Amino acid sequence: MLIAAAAATSCTRPGEAPGASTLRVAFGIGPTVKASGVDTIAGLLFNEPLIAHDSRGRPQPGLAEAWAWESNGRLLRIELKKGVRFHDGSTLTAPLVQRFLAAFAKGPASDRPLGLQRVTGIEATGEHSLAISLSRPDLFLLTELNELRVVHPDNPDVGTGPFRLVRLQPIAEAERFDGYHGGMPGSSRVQIVPYDSQRSAWAALMRGEADAAQEITRDAVDFMERSSHVVTHSSTQPFYIPVVFNHNHAAFTNPIVRRAIDLALDRAGIVERAMLGRGIAAHGPIWRDHWAYDPPAGPPGFDPVQAAGLLDSAGFPLRPAMNGQPGSRFAFRCLFWSEDPQYERIALMVQRQLSDIGIEVELEPVTLRDLALKASRGDFDAFLARANAGRSLMFTYRFWRSASSSDDVFWRTGYTGVDAELDRLRDSTTDTQVRDAIAALSARFREDAPAAFIAWTEVTRAISSDISVNAEGADPFMSIWKWRRGGARGTYP
Repeated sequence: MLIAAAAATSCTRPGEAPGASTLRVAFGIGPTVKASGVDTIAGLLFNEPLIAHDSRGRPQPGLAEAWAWESNGRLLRIELKKGVRFHDGSTLTAPLVQRFLAAFAKGPASDRPLGLQRVTGIEATGEHSLAISLSRPDLFLLTELNELRVVHPDNPDVGTGPFRLVRLQPIAEAERFDGYHGGMPGSSRVQIVPYDSQRSAWAALMRGEADAAQEITRDAVDFMERSSHVVTHSSTQPFYIPVVFNHNHAAFTNPIVRRAIDLALDRAGIVERAMLGRGIAAHGPIWRDHWAYDPPAGPPGFDPVQAAGLLDSAGFPLRPAMNGQPGSRFAFRCLFWSEDPQYERIALMVQRQLSDIGIEVELEPVTLRDLALKASRGDFDAFLARANAGRSLMFTYRFWRSASSSDDVFWRTGYTGVDAELDRLRDSTTDTQVRDAIAALSARFREDAPAAFIAWTEVTRAISSDISVNAEGADPFMSIWKWRRGGARGTYP
């Protein structure tokens, strides 16, 4: 939900053969999520998806070189790229991919990944051809084929990526796969070294113990940008920061109250001061650069006077001050992610701005692990953290579609207000239908305010200046396998 990319660089290290190069990526995000985050990043090095997505959410070729929909969206035909080998030397074929996918598409629909819930059959129709049948159209099938990164059905540690997995613990390590179908990787080995914090990770980079830091804190960006030994690259990523309301809380059942809170938050001020200017005010949880999304003109509304009037009309008048305490309307407890200092700053500004309209906010810092547990149980009044929008729309559906009591979900809010719009989106089969469904969904998010969507986050990567990154697109880590020693300043965008 919160991790996106990976990897790094260094010169020949003790014990390496002449000419060999090892990239060392410092990965720091806090001890409670360290292991799972490293596993995710290592996966990006050694395995690949059938379908890729570009920065605007458009499907692109991956291990599948072509695909086509038939039967009004109920049949997907896929042609695999030829000449692709697994790390064990075996050839990627449709029967092997069929076995890999079938393992995820068996059993009750509720036990499957979201995009495979409507799949009724997966057939290898040739050496490099697949046919996937569905009970009804599903926009998210292609997205799921991006999320499910292909490994050999007999060995989950064997993929087709540019690097062959060596180990995951205590340091994730992968070595160059000379038979990679995309070309020769630029380095012989990649190591992903976990640290207990982002600060520790970038300190390791500055000491020369690492060649890149996967993400550096906003507090450190200015310092890193002044360094002659490091090149930084910042980009807005499809992650947003919301204050998510539990709709079982007495005040949050009323949409007027939720809209009032939304109006009371000065997003521009939060981005400027709490996020140190490194973010963009958010209108909602739909990826702002998605090809089918037309964002509202101008910044999100900020009007604390109107917000106070809405609270009055909703039956939450400002009670008079008593015993030296300011007057208030109601109170709620807000959890916030404690492992990144930015979130405490944001939480404190939210607390002050809501206090200005008479709402008391009790802040409670929690680790990401505890936050995820409490959110999935519905054990919160509100929480503030980073959420993944994804470049497609499947995460928007997973986060905001209401769930049954048995569903495995990220959070339980009791909210059902966008179910119809999300289902309409999922059933879409044409670009026009997708655009219309997104427009309806975006409008509903604004008028019903299931959360206060604060900002899109900016992520900064830091890479040693003697690395030529050959960056393609906004995020150089997406093409890490091409990095090689030779000087980044001439080629870094």
